[in-house]
Amino acid sequence: MSLDNTATMSAEYFQQIATDETTEHISLGEDFAVLAGAEEPEKVKERFEYRNRTCGKRAELILYEEGFLRVREWQRKKRVRDYLLSLRFMGTETTVTRKLPMRVLQVAAGFAGVGALSSLIAWLSTWDAFFIPAAVAGVVGAVISTMLFLYLANEKIMFSTASGGAVTLTLRGTADSFKRCRAMVPEIQRAIEAAQAKNIQNRSDYLRQEMREHYRLREFGVIDHDVCSVATRKILSEFG
Repeated sequence: MSLDNTATMSAEYFQQIATDETTEHISLGEDFAVLAGAEEPEKVKERFEYRNRTCGKRAELILYEEGFLRVREWQRKKRVRDYLLSLRFMGTETTVTRKLPMRVLQVAAGFAGVGALSSLIAWLSTWDAFFIPAAVAGVVGAVISTMLFLYLANEKIMFSTASGGAVTLTLRGTADSFKRCRAMVPEIQRAIEAAQAKNIQNRSDYLRQEMREHYRLREFGVIDHDVCSVATRKILSEFG
């Protein structure tokens, strides 16, 4: 199947569900799951929050009994993201990436060594006029390099949609929130499993609904056009 045919099929399908009177109306202009007759979830099951103080970021995740997850993210005091995920269409597998700028850490160790050595020489000799400033510079350099390491080091835990493989949830942990982010993963996975257990429709209907969920998430900027297109092709390939 060509990309042009795929795009045409997708466009025709979504036009049909928007206009067909026999299909329950699903609005892409409302921020809740693409489910027939769905309502904004109200029963909060659990709240999670983590802060990356070194880079001024904060995130709040709210799990709902109805099988949804609200994601809110702030940069300093400005809210930069706020969207809702239907956990029915999420996969439990995670992808983890880690960034540890070891060169920066090595620079910090070098500065610390210079500071320690200069302090020792200044204490043992009469050349303190030279080595005391060198010791201070070494300590300052070590502190700055360490702070830079903490700022750049991060771990990303990513959840993707079940069939489309589009990353729709990313937990970004830094040195002060690694453990907090990791502790949230099992709870989210259990919530996904509980939501998936409510899937009673046949496989074809489920795939169509998951495809619509990708389009909804694209509307709210959770995924971009290219990611949505790739996910759509993956789902269409399962129809054989």
